[in-house]
Amino acid sequence: MDEIAERIQQIEAQIEEALWSLEVEGQLESALAAYQDAEAQLGALLTEDESHAYHEKQRVLAYCLMRQGNILRQIGRGDEALALAEREMRAAHRSGDEIMLARSTLSYGTNQLVAGDVARGLEYMRAARDLFECGDSYDHKQGLGWYWILQADLTNAGMLSGEPTEVLAMAERALALLEPIENWPGVARAYAARATAHQQLGEDEAAAHDRQQQQAAESKLES
Repeated sequence: MDEIAERIQQIEAQIEEALWSLEVEGQLESALAAYQDAEAQLGALLTEDESHAYHEKQRVLAYCLMRQGNILRQIGRGDEALALAEREMRAAHRSGDEIMLARSTLSYGTNQLVAGDVARGLEYMRAARDLFECGDSYDHKQGLGWYWILQADLTNAGMLSGEPTEVLAMAERALALLEPIENWPGVARAYAARATAHQQLGEDEAAAHDRQQQQAAESKLES
């Protein structure tokens, strides 16, 4: 492995470390700073156009920008997240990586929805769903599961039209994909969405059961 490729792998590992040790733990500002530092490190790497290292750099850059955008949305800086999403999509296309492109397409659609452009947001989210449905790998299943989680969460939040019963169906689709591959963050989110829908239907016992299932999935992340 050449020096540049190894450095790109190290930066990707730093992003993953920031995700699990900072972002997941709610230390959003610290995680954002770590992602911005990783972006700067990637920018300092010189790669030849269309080389393997160039495509890998673009893939990791798209992932880094996606993580930044996720935090910016959470802390109320949606305009900045939307601007980053444009750069993320360009990097994902340049990477030539099918999974990264699908993830960035889903991320871009989410940003459009949050910005109020529902029609465009749904268009991109459906395009992402189609890309994830093209394969049967772990990453394809994970991406498709998270597509259904986002649909459920956005419907619960009133950003997409739909009934609580539809949210239950979306969460079930997510669980059917994510439980077999033990994607516990997604499983926890799916149960949380289902619990909210049950609560809206006045089904308190079912909601409480789903909260327990959510906690069980979250405990597996800590073990």
